[in-house]
Amino acid sequence: MVLSSLPLPSAVAMLSATTNDSRGVTVDYQVRWSSGVGSPPLQLGVYRSADAEFDASDVLLGSWSAAAGSSAAATGAHEVTIPLKDGLAIDTARPFVLVVANPNDPGATTDPGRTASFRTYAIGVVTHGGIINQSWKVAPPWALQIGKLMEREGYDAVIPYGWVKDSNVAGRAARQGPRLARRINALADQFPESAVVDLHMVGHSEGTVVNSLALSILQTTAAPQLQRGFVKDTMLDPHAANNNSPGQFSTSNSIMGAIARSVVTGFQADAEDPAVFVPANVDAAEVFYQHTQVGRTHEGGDYNLWGQVPVPNRGDRPIHYYNLTATGASHSGNYGVALWYRNFVATTLRDQAPLVQALQLDGGLDDARPSTEASTSRVEDVRIANWGPVQTIDGDRPTFSGTAAPGSTLRLYVGPTGDLTRVGVVGTATTADDGTWTLTTRRPLPDGRYRAVVMAYSKALHTRPAYAVVPMAPMGRFVIGAGRST
Repeated sequence: MVLSSLPLPSAVAMLSATTNDSRGVTVDYQVRWSSGVGSPPLQLGVYRSADAEFDASDVLLGSWSAAAGSSAAATGAHEVTIPLKDGLAIDTARPFVLVVANPNDPGATTDPGRTASFRTYAIGVVTHGGIINQSWKVAPPWALQIGKLMEREGYDAVIPYGWVKDSNVAGRAARQGPRLARRINALADQFPESAVVDLHMVGHSEGTVVNSLALSILQTTAAPQLQRGFVKDTMLDPHAANNNSPGQFSTSNSIMGAIARSVVTGFQADAEDPAVFVPANVDAAEVFYQHTQVGRTHEGGDYNLWGQVPVPNRGDRPIHYYNLTATGASHSGNYGVALWYRNFVATTLRDQAPLVQALQLDGGLDDARPSTEASTSRVEDVRIANWGPVQTIDGDRPTFSGTAAPGSTLRLYVGPTGDLTRVGVVGTATTADDGTWTLTTRRPLPDGRYRAVVMAYSKALHTRPAYAVVPMAPMGRFVIGAGRST
């Protein structure tokens, strides 16, 4: 009798995989025969890959398992949704998502029946700000250049959104949002009906107003392809033309500086742009900004607009902030934030922007609970609302913790919510080798209402002025002495 040399079929056949919202992967699989209790569990691994075939170069995003003998491992067809902590972030170098049955077992890389996959596509959008040179027919050169770089870095389609003529008229930014949303939907409809299409919005200055409104409209009007995809919002010195927005500008102590201040405030009074914000449908948001005094910029001149931070967040994902003030960056010009992004980030998008990833700072208030106390002033209601809900802690020395670049020096700044001009360092710490940090205020804080922010200073990443970027993370608002007079 001659035994066949063909390999036995796998106990699990992968039927299909997809995503409905980019935050998890839904898988259909069939168990051909089940193992008894005590056998190894059924495991499904989710990977990013350059192609539809599983191999050792693929990157694991998450996994799911079902114990032998459980209903999910019983003979028959099954469906499961595997949640992913960070979602299916845009990865143009690995556009395929693979779900592999028992990926560590022999045959996982050679049996295609054990892998289900789907491809993701990526749309990039670059939106310029206001007061643009009328000789630029489509958009300023930096916007076109970032668009070309995104195409080179693997984006399937890019919209350099130009509104040059309207950008010189106060109040015209808000009308661009619906127009841009329609263009994005029209482009997404050109992909297969069942496709997963990611969206990466890059906006500078008033362009972030346009992007905010377009993203907000897409919450209810997005094409099905976009609804399945990941949404990333990149803000470069976000600035609404509105005198009531925080973080305005710096002017020189000269007659020309006074004139510049009058012109800017006059334009903004006429414009009254809606505030920049991060809509709830955004999966990842990042802000690159500067608050450089005009006398310290490389450009010189009589005024320098600032990025308006922190940005109100209507979603459930944190916003990551990167302060470029120490680089001497300005709002625009040859040393503007948009050109810094073009030079140091846009060229590395295929590699997931290593500099940005290395600088990422996250954290929050420990042992806190929602506060039931009402706001105490209109200042807090209107100007501090973007710091998140008020929290209550026990005691008078709050503790914060999170992650940052290993070896970073953390500084905790705290100030009362009733007076935005008062803020100071109340504690420092050093990030551990594994990137974790914990920080408690040096001294007890008097009863009251506060807001806090943490900044991380990494010597290893400050070897050149262009890399002297300081990540910042708002830690929110909190109450000391809840229940007592505050």
